[in-house]
Amino acid sequence: MKNITWKREELILALDLYFHLEYGQIDGRHPKVHEISNLLTRLNEEYGIERSVNSIPLKLANFKRFDPLYGGKGMKAGSKLEEQIWNEFSNNKNNLKETADKIRLRIHRENVQKRKKRFASWLEQTGKSDGTAYQKRTVRNYTNQIERSIEKEFSLNIEEEEGLYGVVEVEKLHEIEKKLVEGGDSKRRKDLRSAFKSYERFVKNETEFNDPTEIPEEFISRTEGGQKVYLSRKAERDIRLRNQAIAIHGAICQACEFDFVSKYGVWADGFIEVHHLIPLGGKKNIARVTSPAEDLTVLCANCHRMVHRRKDIVLSLEELKQKIQAAKIS
Repeated sequence: MKNITWKREELILALDLYFHLEYGQIDGRHPKVHEISNLLTRLNEEYGIERSVNSIPLKLANFKRFDPLYGGKGMKAGSKLEEQIWNEFSNNKNNLKETADKIRLRIHRENVQKRKKRFASWLEQTGKSDGTAYQKRTVRNYTNQIERSIEKEFSLNIEEEEGLYGVVEVEKLHEIEKKLVEGGDSKRRKDLRSAFKSYERFVKNETEFNDPTEIPEEFISRTEGGQKVYLSRKAERDIRLRNQAIAIHGAICQACEFDFVSKYGVWADGFIEVHHLIPLGGKKNIARVTSPAEDLTVLCANCHRMVHRRKDIVLSLEELKQKIQAAKIS
């Protein structure tokens, strides 16, 4: 994605964040930096503009040169618009918060409407469960009605998400699904549950890889915790690197500890998948030579799929282990 001049509303959101962070917290690893990076990237999605977690701290540092409470000089470079935004809001933080909140709400509502339209298009493409197609008019009515009907019929309050189409987290969708299951078995409720399952499938289709072949050969992503990482499937398939990784790490899954030999005997000796991941930042970069000891790990096929399940994030080994442990406890 290209990176161009920041607009007024972007700078307002950035300044609002500036006043919510200590000087030492202006860092690409901070959760609030990741939050605004995602928000601004969604805002600029149709223009192909990305506001990365690395660009946010740089932009925040531009405000330091206007800040009388900052002991240093701050960044010398910057735009006139940054100075205008600072002069307009720095002494009226209540107005800044109200303005920033309105911008956030508008971005969220716009994204909800876009998602609703994409859901309608998805329904037209996939059709009904019996294989027949929806008519366009039917789809429009369908997407409008199921949202209101599900909330009313099952007494659900999802207004804080701006309705059903504001919910995109799989965990929240599962919580709603549990309430729908508990809501009785009339024909209407069964139909609404079926409609909800359609939306759930749509969300998963947008956020998850359905097949390993969809995963790019090389790409940059982020872990669930926000660490920027580089991944290469080419490195995973490299015979020399693969053999070195297995020699170093063994052939037992490093996430779930599945042992192929104990399950299948000598037939499975040396059978394991290799996963490649390089954290970016600091001294680590894409160009360096892959280290089998540091950059490769061994995973069973199931764990490897779980690591790559979401399109927007990739789980680190520790994050995957935590999910496995949490599932055991629950």
